[in-house]
Amino acid sequence: MLTIDLPLIIAQIITFLIGLFLLWLIAYKPLTAMFQARIDKIRGDLKAADDARREMEAKKKSYDEQMAKLTDQTQELLRQAAREGVALREEIVRTAREQSETLIKRAAEVIEHEKEKALKELRLEVLDLSLNVTEKVIGRLVDPQIQRRVVDRVFAELEEKK
Repeated sequence: MLTIDLPLIIAQIITFLIGLFLLWLIAYKPLTAMFQARIDKIRGDLKAADDARREMEAKKKSYDEQMAKLTDQTQELLRQAAREGVALREEIVRTAREQSETLIKRAAEVIEHEKEKALKELRLEVLDLSLNVTEKVIGRLVDPQIQRRVVDRVFAELEEKK
């Protein structure tokens, strides 16, 4: 039958309590300290990760702002280069036109000068020919002054008809 041995139960309870106290003294404090250190380390790691995320977001925001500024600067430089290119093209065209107009004027002057020179030479040649023809037809030399006036009058009439 079952008998309850009270001194044995009390001894077992005391032994259990002493074992529990020793276990608490030896294992519980170090285990809770280890768990607390682990909790603190995890909290520190989470805080460091959160700080790193915030810093990364701030750097990303700064990077995005710098990229936007660089994009704006690049666009402005491209617009400025385009404006300068147009201005340079217009300057080149204007200079080319001026030079071509100058060359045309010079060519016209040279042509006019050469024309006048050719006309003078032609007049002299016609005068010489007319003197020679007159001399052969008439048989004597005609006054060159009279001959010159006749040739000049003929050339004046020809120039008026143009």
